Amino acid sequence: MRVLDANFLIDYLSGHPATETYYESNGGEEELWVMPAPAHAEALVGVGNLPSGDLEEAVEALSWGEIYETSEDLSVEAGRIADEVGSQGPYLDGVDALVAAVGRELDATVVSVDGDLTHEETKQVVDVEEYR
Repeated sequence: MRVLDANFLIDYLSGHPATETYYESNGGEEELWVMPAPAHAEALVGVGNLPSGDLEEAVEALSWGEIYETSEDLSVEAGRIADEVGSQGPYLDGVDALVAAVGRELDATVVSVDGDLTHEETKQVVDVEEYR
């Protein structure tokens, strides 16, 4: 199981080859790919804001992943993760911290290229892997 952040989803929708390579080399359709709802929303809102963006096409393009809903408990866990990373690490915004919390809750690897999630201090708290 892998938890995908918004960067991965945006790169996937943009056709970045690293996403397909990562997907194929990590189990492809045999793997469970989790898309936290906030990351999924961030990717889709980006498409919706484009003058030529096709939202329905983007929704369909991401249909291979499982959307993971957030909850109050997950919000608290996101805060705990930010606290554990501490002031020596990067500033985790709400979406990044929620993605990390989903990874922790599911005991799954978070997949990202976001500098805050891939920062060494964050990797001490959550299992994070870079896809490019």
